[in-house]
Amino acid sequence: MIRRRNASNPLEPSDEPRWYTVRSMHGALLEARELPCGADLKRAFVSAMLAWLDAGWQLGEFSSVSGTFFCTRGAERRMVGISFGNPKLEHRFGAAHLMGGPPCEE
Repeated sequence: MIRRRNASNPLEPSDEPRWYTVRSMHGALLEARELPCGADLKRAFVSAMLAWLDAGWQLGEFSSVSGTFFCTRGAERRMVGISFGNPKLEHRFGAAHLMGGPPCEE
């Protein structure tokens, strides 16, 4: 039997801050707010789902494992989630730091 590492659960209580985020279908950050340390993140997640439903959005796929859900209204689609890192900070992965710089001299 192969043992797998437990992935960190974004909805478990934490002493570190978490963020409530809303993104467009293209990944653009539309809203982000910090949740207090020790907040009941499961309750925040379910409350967010209910708030979007009450606002007339249709709930689509969701995952408590990743702490995200999708909702649509007409042609609009949103990804709502609880995230670990501050989404307002620019994240650069891999060789992204090499992109957009001045061209190399020949």
